[in-house]
Amino acid sequence: MKKSAYRNKEPQTAVSAPKLLVVVVIGVTVLLSGCRTRLNPSGEQPAQAAQQLTVAITTDVETWYLDKFPEGDARFVWAQVYETLVRLTPDLKLTEGLATSWEADADGKVWTFHLRPGVTFHDGTPFNAAAVAFSYGKQSYAARTILRPLKRVEVVDNHTVRFILSRPMPLPYYLTHVGWPVMSPSCVDDRGQFVAPVGTGPFRFKSQTTDQEIVLVRNNHYWGGRPQLQEVIFKILPEASARVIGLEAGDLDMIVKVPESEVARLTAEAGTTVHRTLSTFTDFLQFNCEQAPFDDVRLRRAVAAAIDTEQLADQILEGVGQPAYGGPLSPVLSYYCPDLKLIQHNPQQARQLIAEAGWRDRDGDGIVEKHGAPLTTRLLVNPAANVGSGSRFVLMAEAIQGQLRDVGIDVQIKVLERGAFLQAEAQEEFEMLLRTGFYLWGAYPRHFFLHFSGNEYSHYSDPEYDQLITQADATVDREAQRKLYWRLQRETLARLPAFYLVHEEKVVATRACVAGYQISAEPPWLNLAGIHIRSESQ
Repeated sequence: MKKSAYRNKEPQTAVSAPKLLVVVVIGVTVLLSGCRTRLNPSGEQPAQAAQQLTVAITTDVETWYLDKFPEGDARFVWAQVYETLVRLTPDLKLTEGLATSWEADADGKVWTFHLRPGVTFHDGTPFNAAAVAFSYGKQSYAARTILRPLKRVEVVDNHTVRFILSRPMPLPYYLTHVGWPVMSPSCVDDRGQFVAPVGTGPFRFKSQTTDQEIVLVRNNHYWGGRPQLQEVIFKILPEASARVIGLEAGDLDMIVKVPESEVARLTAEAGTTVHRTLSTFTDFLQFNCEQAPFDDVRLRRAVAAAIDTEQLADQILEGVGQPAYGGPLSPVLSYYCPDLKLIQHNPQQARQLIAEAGWRDRDGDGIVEKHGAPLTTRLLVNPAANVGSGSRFVLMAEAIQGQLRDVGIDVQIKVLERGAFLQAEAQEEFEMLLRTGFYLWGAYPRHFFLHFSGNEYSHYSDPEYDQLITQADATVDREAQRKLYWRLQRETLARLPAFYLVHEEKVVATRACVAGYQISAEPPWLNLAGIHIRSESQ
């Protein structure tokens, strides 16, 4: 294992040790105890709770700098250290962050942001317009990818910046994502090399032990008020069972991504609180529309009619989440259309569509054929790429496999780790992919860009659909934009580049001593600033 401690305003000592394999055992004995109390001088009664929170997450932080995107649960940690110009309320409304106000010009191509005065970074350097320009410079991940229309950031004065765009776009929504926050220019040295994570958030970086833990300490000068927690320890526990055991044993105070199979039990358990809210993410089955058999929309519609999304949500996921019936947007998102004509489970209609496409079961084995070849499809699954337990997508895939076999489609499930999954996708060695989320942060429905022609993750091409996506994203008037996004949802249901299965729930569990936590519908956001630890006597 490797432990690192970047130099910050209050220097920490770097410690190194040989790299070890982390083995999760049933007792999870290596974890620090959570919700600990301090004794009064007599040692008889607890005087106050130690303000230390231990949180289990599933993946480590592999990058701290703005030139790369923080994958997986790294965003939970980044959200404590770094901040964005615009924030979201728990119900996903835009609100002030490091900017107190903003406005666009008439055509939506120039956005001016007025910055919060009196804010300092963790190392004491000032937060100002120069720091914003640095954070969205050409070296940043955001400028290279999601903000490609950004031509430049102009420093108007110390507390005013102007974003100049090549086309209109709803920039405040884009700037809410913690994956491209504001960082201090002091996080790099004179040669431009990254040296330390320096943000404005409620907690400062202290140390990191690779694949084991990350320790943050309170930012005593936080502009939003000094947090009550003195220290936050993130434990890296990929296995869902280890996270649940650690919580029940008292070794963990909070766990994210509670597996669906444990939600009801933990909810009923004394001393544990389960926090649930509908998320912005929706699980979906993405088709390879660029090759047979799913270049034929009739077969895509047949698959949609054959899949019972109520069974997926209510039985396979044990009531955690809502059936989507093909609807591409979660109800919590802006511009969600409430009167879509959704797709109902109808196996007979599925069989009819398959027959119309020229497929028949000629040998009586239950699988339809065409030109002597059976309708066999490959479904790729990355079990770690979802919000629940590692087996969540596998369980869903197996249910889909059974439902499609009932209408004559053979599904071969291929469970692959991330690297192999992406390689198989790039080489188009699949017919279907099981996915979730994608291009979603906050309430803005940018997800449709997944199906934009030329996108590396798109397997659908339609110039008219592309034009509608571009027009919706470039429209500044909210009512006009709403109409375009409602139309996009209807077009997605008709064209079916993907079939949407379940609107996910975000589930976080805490021990009873954790007070002040408020869950947000935004998946990568974990608000810890308002938390405090109650003593056993409270």
